Amino acid sequence: MKDKLLTGFLFAAVFLALASTALATTTWYVNGVSGSNSNACTSATTACKTVGHAISLAASGDSIRVAAATYKEHLTISISLKILGSGGKTTILDGGGAGRVVTISSATAHVTLSGVTVRNGRARFFGGGISNSGTLMVIASVVSGNTSYNFCAANCSDSGGGISNFKGATLTVTRSTISGNHAALPCTPASTSCSSVGGGIYNLGSLKVNNSTISGNGALFSGGIANRGTLSVNNSTIAGNNGIVGGIGIYSGTATLQNSIVANFVGGNCGNTIVSNGYNLSSDATCNFTSTGDLNNTDPMLGPLQYNGGPTQTMALPLGSPAVDAGNPTGCTDGLGHLLKTDQRGKPRPDAEETAGCDMGAYEYQAQQGHCVWVCGSTRCGMLTGYCAGPVNNACRSTYDPAQCPIGQPTGGSGSSCGEAIDTTRTCTP
Repeated sequence: MKDKLLTGFLFAAVFLALASTALATTTWYVNGVSGSNSNACTSATTACKTVGHAISLAASGDSIRVAAATYKEHLTISISLKILGSGGKTTILDGGGAGRVVTISSATAHVTLSGVTVRNGRARFFGGGISNSGTLMVIASVVSGNTSYNFCAANCSDSGGGISNFKGATLTVTRSTISGNHAALPCTPASTSCSSVGGGIYNLGSLKVNNSTISGNGALFSGGIANRGTLSVNNSTIAGNNGIVGGIGIYSGTATLQNSIVANFVGGNCGNTIVSNGYNLSSDATCNFTSTGDLNNTDPMLGPLQYNGGPTQTMALPLGSPAVDAGNPTGCTDGLGHLLKTDQRGKPRPDAEETAGCDMGAYEYQAQQGHCVWVCGSTRCGMLTGYCAGPVNNACRSTYDPAQCPIGQPTGGSGSSCGEAIDTTRTCTP
């Protein structure tokens, strides 16, 4: 009996040891400034010089932490791997204008790109920035300034200036910006046998876009997304893309949108089948949104693509935009029922001061709540007396109105009653 117990114990111990070994993963470190490829690469102080060298050392399931620097590399990934940058502003994967930046070559690879910028890639036929044959997650990252191209010939075409996602592959873009990419051909407009599609993204597989901005991309067909697979767009902004032929925002395939904004230049916002799950806005009639809360032929009043806080560029919604508080009042989700509790920048969604609901698009307007404080001449005494709820010369409301009661200016009311008179002894302050 003791022998059997001992044997069982030893078997269990060996099994647990093997399982522990199988689950073990390694984190590799890269620093383009102070690293060296002769280092062990297993700590920040012994980092590799290049991302490609770290990939060559890694096993499936490992992570690579990449420090702030510009890495002029062309990466091929065939295993499951997480590449974790220091932020899209500072960790740059640069193709140098010659060659694709990232190629995910294996259908079984599960890859995460987080906190990086993929830029200046140039590849023939497809995927100037990224080509994906596996499962790819792009998180809090930027894909910009990439180009797919071809030479003028019979039936020539190219696709996916920023990203190409192939048949059977899965791509999820979250809190990221896809901008300034182009699917381009050196063919004349009269060459009808040539085409380019999907300046931002070309999708043949499964594509989900959450809390992201797709802007300033260009192609003959669909500067934003050319979709020939399945596409789900949730709380995202597809705006300012360019093309010659229709469906400049989203073209072809079946796309499902909710709580999103589509507002592009000439050629129309949408082409082919668009399914609305509600609370979408189109600046023209081409999307034909007909579900609850949808708005067609409506200007969202978007700001320019720029840094509005957070790790990536966004297009801000001003107070007064029809997209503000116009999202699903029961909550904005990722299409699978999971609440999106922040916007692309990481700001609260919905804004804590709003009760009507979240905003449409990738950007959540944040009310500028302030407090009324007593002032003594030019010095604030700091005694809180309530919210700056304006408007000036009118009755107070329950929300702060920065247009009527700007920070540093007198607010309506006096004492704690917030009457109609202007009280020059109080100012609004954050």
